[in-house]
Amino acid sequence: MLLDLDDCTGCFSCEAACRDKHRYGYEEDWMKVERRDPFLVDGKLRQYHLVAPVLDKCAACHAEDDNPPCVAGCPALALKIRTLSEMAKLAEDRHCAIYTA
Repeated sequence: MLLDLDDCTGCFSCEAACRDKHRYGYEEDWMKVERRDPFLVDGKLRQYHLVAPVLDKCAACHAEDDNPPCVAGCPALALKIRTLSEMAKLAEDRHCAIYTA
């Protein structure tokens, strides 16, 4: 799973879609959006959000659906599931986080 930090708006749609599909309680996290403190990059203030998936659960979900709800529900198209080599190409010259199971 690739998260493009430049595109993610921190809207929590991925977290809401995951929770809606799997109906787990609020005391449990499968997909969680973490807001990070703002910081300067090239003199400009940036704020970003980091998605924290539980990868064993993500792998099981992806095995039954090539376009899982977290990816399909992302309005910014910041989440992508591809092969590792494809994700590495997509991440070139971008601020990305890549998660592998």
